[in-house]
Amino acid sequence: MKITRFCWGVELSRAVKYLGLYGLVMSVIGVIGAVLLFALPSILGLHQDADPNLLGGLYGGAVFSMLINIGWFIFSHILVERNRNNDIEGVKRMIKIGSYIIGSLQAIYFAILLIIGLIFVSIGSGGMGIAGGIIMTIGGIFLIFPSLLLHGIRTNSPGKVKIWIIVQFVIFVLGLFASIPGLGVRYGLLEMIVLCLSFMYFMGMVIVHYNIMLENDRTMNMEIAAGMNKETSMDTTMKTKHREFSNPMSDNPPPYAAVV
Repeated sequence: MKITRFCWGVELSRAVKYLGLYGLVMSVIGVIGAVLLFALPSILGLHQDADPNLLGGLYGGAVFSMLINIGWFIFSHILVERNRNNDIEGVKRMIKIGSYIIGSLQAIYFAILLIIGLIFVSIGSGGMGIAGGIIMTIGGIFLIFPSLLLHGIRTNSPGKVKIWIIVQFVIFVLGLFASIPGLGVRYGLLEMIVLCLSFMYFMGMVIVHYNIMLENDRTMNMEIAAGMNKETSMDTTMKTKHREFSNPMSDNPPPYAAVV
């Protein structure tokens, strides 16, 4: 099977291999970063003078990052192993789970923005109320698209998943143009690299699942068409046999002289 939509005809096994290896590498880097974050207060000697809330935030963030990256590593390892063992159905299930996770995380993020905006609007006035309205609008609008993605995956609707993919391409292009002017050439280039790598992974996961959905639809349609052709052929055969073996007696036979 080749990934032909939103891609350049890459084989499924090769695309899954890249996704799995990228996930393994990035999750290991994430675990190392979490360990360094956890050790940062000790390295800098912040235990005595630092704010307890700051220390709690650092340790909490480190633990949360550690758990997320360990889960990502396990997911990527299972994906690589199933791809290596040519377990096509297992690979498809993992890709579907990964697409669910991506859509769910995005939906949670925009839902949080929506809630924060509502809080700002309800308790604030003036500038805070305006900022809350903007945040609420952004969160509400962009919450639509991961909802479409999740519903499309659940109901096997490639059209809904396609809408999400197109919107992500638009957001990616806008973010790409905004990365360099915002932080300068050096930091903008670094942000661009991180943005491109993240985009390739998360979009690649959903694009692979989108192509799997299209392939499943094509296979189902071919099976339905083959079944209909088989039924039509059987009906035609039965009608032919019925005409061959049905020879009803006439109520008015010909006269004897005509027969002789």
